[in-house]
Amino acid sequence: MIVSVRVSRRPKGNPPARQQPSQDQQPTVIERNEFWQGPLPPPVVLDQFRQLVPDAPERIFAMWEQEAQHRRELEKSSLKGNLQTVRLGQWAAIAFSLSALAVAALALTLGYPSAAMVIGALDIAAVVGAFLYVRRQNGQ
Repeated sequence: MIVSVRVSRRPKGNPPARQQPSQDQQPTVIERNEFWQGPLPPPVVLDQFRQLVPDAPERIFAMWEQEAQHRRELEKSSLKGNLQTVRLGQWAAIAFSLSALAVAALALTLGYPSAAMVIGALDIAAVVGAFLYVRRQNGQ
């Protein structure tokens, strides 16, 4: 917890130009700011909340637990969605690659060896390029 304290003196109103303001005309203002980082306040603040509302700490903890559970469920569903997307992409890549090889084989059987070679080479190059790209993205 971080605490900052600032003390300042402010005059009450505008004193006349010729008079010096007395000590009682300058009230002392003490300002205290407290803040914390994280989902839960420190124990001292929880005790202060308990003084205001008897079950406040329990309610704060319950709210934090619900938020944590919600966050875990969101992360789990996000991971499932990402995994499904990756799997779908892999199946689509396999289907495309096999289709390209089938077209290359068909071109070869129909008497177009040059076209078959180009289609087959591009298909293999695309698969190898995809593997290299993924490996580079993963930092290996």
